[in-house]
Amino acid sequence: MVAGASSGIGEATALAFAQRGARVVLAARRTERLDAIAERIERSGGKALAATCDVTEPEQLTTLRVVTEEVYGPADILVNSAGMRGGGEFTKLDYDRIEDPVRLNVLGVLFGTRAFLPSMLARGKGHVVNIGSLAGRFATPGNAIYGATKHAVVAFSEAMNYETERRNVHVTSVNPGFVDTEGFPQGDLPNWAVLKMGTVTDAIMKVVREDIAPEYSVPRWLSAFQLFRVATPTLYRWGIRKARRARLSSPSR
Repeated sequence: MVAGASSGIGEATALAFAQRGARVVLAARRTERLDAIAERIERSGGKALAATCDVTEPEQLTTLRVVTEEVYGPADILVNSAGMRGGGEFTKLDYDRIEDPVRLNVLGVLFGTRAFLPSMLARGKGHVVNIGSLAGRFATPGNAIYGATKHAVVAFSEAMNYETERRNVHVTSVNPGFVDTEGFPQGDLPNWAVLKMGTVTDAIMKVVREDIAPEYSVPRWLSAFQLFRVATPTLYRWGIRKARRARLSSPSR
């Protein structure tokens, strides 16, 4: 079951699972997009069900779970991929622009997990993959709301995995770096800094195949930078402040 499957990482993940023989349920708010992706999977010989759903609405998630079980049986894998940007100068944002990313990026993950996790625990089998971000591992100036939501996803995934792993169910936050998608265009970044979508979906497949939990970041070399952040916080924060000042003083700004 892939939430947020109408575009971006969610769409690519659904296609990747279908190519590997999985029966896939595609969930998102854009019905026409979902139908087109499901048709594409079916034409390629796969199995897919498109289900319109707003993951911030618990009643719709309950219906989604029931429909999934009626058509394919209980979900073995849940991918919570629905998300949105949340940047901008915080004090200039109206309250809706603060609340909307929190509802989708955080509550969407919590609600989706709440809907599908009990049946996994009951069967002693399953994996919940929450699409986090490296913004959930590093505080990014000018992106406080998005970073806060992704920090929440990382923390939730780790805490839940401690509770579920003894029952053979894993919860993992997959934390990609910059990925060029419809909702997160990266046109101002050099090509080397932008991950290929296949790199992200390969990471998700690896996590599920090898039962990796509670988190997995990609690209892998940034793991060393995470260690640097934890081991030398003062130096790390000095570097972030310096980079921030350099960006603000750039002529392009």
